[in-house]
Amino acid sequence: MPIRFTRRAAMASAIAMPALAQSQPAWPTRPVRIIVPSAAGGYDTYARLMAPRLAELLGQPVVVDNRPGANGNIGMAEVQRSPADGHVLLFGHIGAITVNTAIYRNMPLDPVEDLAPIAVAVTSPLIWVVNPASPFQDMPGLVARVQAEPDRWNYANPSSGSINHLLVEDFKLRHRLVMPGVPYRGTPQAQMDVVSGQVPIMVDSLGAGWGHVSAGRVRALAVTGAQRSERLPAVPTMLELGLDAREVVAWYAFMAPRATPGAVIERMNAAVNQVLGEEAMIGRLRELGAAPRRSTPAESQAFMRAERENWGRVARAGNIVVE
Repeated sequence: MPIRFTRRAAMASAIAMPALAQSQPAWPTRPVRIIVPSAAGGYDTYARLMAPRLAELLGQPVVVDNRPGANGNIGMAEVQRSPADGHVLLFGHIGAITVNTAIYRNMPLDPVEDLAPIAVAVTSPLIWVVNPASPFQDMPGLVARVQAEPDRWNYANPSSGSINHLLVEDFKLRHRLVMPGVPYRGTPQAQMDVVSGQVPIMVDSLGAGWGHVSAGRVRALAVTGAQRSERLPAVPTMLELGLDAREVVAWYAFMAPRATPGAVIERMNAAVNQVLGEEAMIGRLRELGAAPRRSTPAESQAFMRAERENWGRVARAGNIVVE
């Protein structure tokens, strides 16, 4: 769906664009390719929403290119090998960037250290969902039932080592649950098996799962954000239920090859932050259950390092390894 920009947003852009143009490097000089290291139809939606406006601000086409495989490692390695001139960038997700180093025995790179952060740009809370025909009406009831009936209830794991996977395994450890995971090759397949009742439970991102929730194909029991979602005001947070002690969100970030000039990084960061501050983009992201997050490259790297440490600890505690 195309984004319609308000007159106020257009005026703000017109004012801000000269600031972007001042003292900027001669970049880009050709189309910018943004590699998304996952299959089409997922979080690449966020990159595709932003691409037209980024192209306007940068003065060159911005093309989104899906490079799935190995939980993001193939696409990230391609960006790492690309010339460090800012014409090949990454739009990656929390799992690929900060979890893979803890779960892969032969990890080809450490994205947090071997790539250059530009901006953590979009966040989305996760949601616990169940098949409507299941007996689970709320999260406390789910915990009690699974504790009382170990090994009976399975959950759909959309990708081994994903944030969805680690969150559930951490939850199982803390609440002493025996709840086997059923592995899938991607979110759509896992979602369809929960919708059909093949597997009763799943943790999904609100952005990816909103269509099924809004249509009543699954029942949302709780969200993992710090506050209730505007899209699901009747659904409590895990924090208010006392079932988790911290906020958990999926996040998506722009990165570049490590040796990319700092001036290029700063210009891309400014363009991304400008787009994320425009009313039309904020509204469209909210429609998808996501939110913009404007940040500097330094803030992004500090955040990524903290996330890598946290989820690495969870992966090691759960003995989660991907060959």
